[in-house]
Amino acid sequence: MTEDYSNYKYNYYGFIPNKGGNIFFLVVWAILTICQIALTIPTSEIFFGVSMSIGCALELIGYIGRTIGNGNPYVLSNYMMNSLGTVISPVFFMAGIYNCFGATIEMFGKKYSPLKPINYRRIFISLDVVSFLVQGSGGGVAASSNRDTAQMGFHIMLGGLILQVVTMSAFIIMVGQYFYKVHVNRDKLDQRYAELRNTSFFKAVMWSMCAAIFLIYIRSVYRVAEMAKGWGSDIMHNEKLFLVLDGAMCAIAIILLTVFYPGFSFKRKRDFDAAHHVVEGDNGNSDISIVYDDTQIALKDLETQRSTI
Repeated sequence: MTEDYSNYKYNYYGFIPNKGGNIFFLVVWAILTICQIALTIPTSEIFFGVSMSIGCALELIGYIGRTIGNGNPYVLSNYMMNSLGTVISPVFFMAGIYNCFGATIEMFGKKYSPLKPINYRRIFISLDVVSFLVQGSGGGVAASSNRDTAQMGFHIMLGGLILQVVTMSAFIIMVGQYFYKVHVNRDKLDQRYAELRNTSFFKAVMWSMCAAIFLIYIRSVYRVAEMAKGWGSDIMHNEKLFLVLDGAMCAIAIILLTVFYPGFSFKRKRDFDAAHHVVEGDNGNSDISIVYDDTQIALKDLETQRSTI
């Protein structure tokens, strides 16, 4: 079906959504949602798995709205499914990645990081939550059938997207700084996890995470440019641009994080820590860890029992 702008006043998309392209991404996100849920169970990587699963489900909802919109682009609820689903989903993708990076630092060495691992989670996930709330509230306002009110909602969503881009920019700078120091000090890294770090799968996980961050960043910059132009802009009416810079960018990012699922590597780290009785300490940004053998544990238990008598 060809694009029709004659009824733009009532067509929320400003065009007729392409049926084939949107069905394709609908199927892709349905498969990725199932895969992310399934991968969460054996790895017990709950935060990452839940974040990714929610993000994939939101993308799926977004493309359901776009597919339905092909037959009837004049229904507001269909358009809002598309708008909220595809706009908010990367917030959850990045939350999972922020959480993973904290664990990654522990495997290379905390002393090379400007922040403690826990602070990456606290700071960046907190900013992610704020971005989500701003975008969500903007989406609620944009759901108004009144064009002026809807425009205000889009401006609020734009604010949330800008916050997301600023947060990601700061994160990318810190990640780059960290891995530069890791590269320079590659002979001085934490040797406990050297075997795990040197596996082909772990290296693929690291490259996939970096690629995913880059792809989602491109998508977020595109969405800022789209919304900055306002309702009915040429960018907003260019569906091919959307399918490439939003649909393809996010899909490729999550496909990479599904094929090279970080949870398997972090599960191996947890298993290693449990098997070697590793107790993590923290003193600023330095690495402090105590590895107890079975005899030491027995002695500590005996001392504990004596102290309670």
